[in-house]
Amino acid sequence: MVDKESGGTALVFALAALMVFAALFLGTGQRPLPMMIAELGALALLVGLLSPWRVSATFAAPGSGLARPLSRPWLIYLTALLLVPLIQLLPVTVGLWAELPGRGFYAESIRLANDSSPGLDWRAISLIPSATEAAWLALLLPLAVFSAAMRLDRERLLVLVLVFLGIATVQALLGLIQFGSAAVTGSALGTYTNRNHLAGLLEMALPMALALLAATVGHTRPPHAATRHGRRKRTFRQWLARFSVTRINQTAVLGAVSLAILLGLVFTRSRAGVVLAMMGILLSTLMFSYRLGGRDTYGLIGTFTAAGIGLASLIGLAPVLSRFTYADPFEDGRWKIFDATVRAIGEFFPLGSGAGTFVEVLRRFHPASFPGVTINRAHNDYLEWLLEFGLIAGVLILVWLLFYVRQWGRVWKRGDWTIWRFAQAGAGIALLLMMLHTLVDYNLRTPANAAATALVAAVFFHRTRSDDGRRYRKQTGSVVGAAVPPPDYRIPPENLSNPFGA
Repeated sequence: MVDKESGGTALVFALAALMVFAALFLGTGQRPLPMMIAELGALALLVGLLSPWRVSATFAAPGSGLARPLSRPWLIYLTALLLVPLIQLLPVTVGLWAELPGRGFYAESIRLANDSSPGLDWRAISLIPSATEAAWLALLLPLAVFSAAMRLDRERLLVLVLVFLGIATVQALLGLIQFGSAAVTGSALGTYTNRNHLAGLLEMALPMALALLAATVGHTRPPHAATRHGRRKRTFRQWLARFSVTRINQTAVLGAVSLAILLGLVFTRSRAGVVLAMMGILLSTLMFSYRLGGRDTYGLIGTFTAAGIGLASLIGLAPVLSRFTYADPFEDGRWKIFDATVRAIGEFFPLGSGAGTFVEVLRRFHPASFPGVTINRAHNDYLEWLLEFGLIAGVLILVWLLFYVRQWGRVWKRGDWTIWRFAQAGAGIALLLMMLHTLVDYNLRTPANAAATALVAAVFFHRTRSDDGRRYRKQTGSVVGAAVPPPDYRIPPENLSNPFGA
């Protein structure tokens, strides 16, 4: 049996190593050897999570560093996500394959190939099985990160959040160095080859850094400090403790991290990145300005000060958006790519063409205004998923949105805002920004950003043991109450007579 404390710590180390490796070597996902190493690491992590000694009751005990296993809805959702590409690899006869949506165009070529190779009477549902296999293997990385992070308790998950912010800060500083050295592209790239993908990583890190910054500003009052009248009077020592060296150091570090991430994002010169950064600052200001440090620690003056800083940042970024961001010459051409992708979706709906087949399929629907150019992505992950997976992709996207909206109702609840709740709210904003950015780009097709998004999603959707305990007591309270018999206050028969009487 493995030590309880080492279980969660080892999982944190494995996830942190996987995240750092993905950020440094998988910016594009086009390098076979690093991608193979990441996929093997993700596979080993998933096998470790599914082994019996990992999910035993011992590791679910308090202090083990591991939270409860995934809920049934999440297990169903992740299993469906993992099985869809494998279903597309199921073989069918060539005759049946030719009758599937969109396959008739390629059927004649298949028949000619079978005439020269009579043994090829079966074919996978996907147009290109090898591409579908590669897409399924790439899916292992974000699934492993999400599943493993959901198994951690919130203290160790906060450690991973700090690792993620450290990675984002390094990428931002590297991008600033690249921009200052007059790089050929004229924009910050970090370890990526696409500035929009660096912007996607930083736009997720920014609201999480702002959330932790807001949580550390003056967060000294314990949860029990409030009285029935709201809050009790603080002593001079309590006011002085708010400005302790440790607290100031935490605030200064998180403030510097937030500033570095924001500057790195601006110098990517990504128009969508700057717009979403402004949106992230606005949402963070509205959500955190009157909750600095927990529950309105600084009162009305602190709220107005935080709101003023947030609005000033937006006003400062407005001219940057119009004067400094890079105008993509293919930006208008994206609508033509969208139109071609929609026509391809109609051709292959509802089964889809197969995971990883976008490039080859779109050659048939290539816009005439893009001669000699290979369109490798739809620049809209939702459209690309609908093309490759068909109707099931629409169902999975809809279920994801339902999960997202429902979780906000759990995060946005009454009571003190602890550091963990700040982190969850920041993760919710970060997920929203990524879901909007992927409307005009393909961030989630980049392995590093897919792994980062999976970690952010695990923070947002994480359920603590206290939540499980409340739900358990709510479900079993009436049963337990009915099982306990009421007390019997009757006098025993032997005590009804007086032994000293006549």
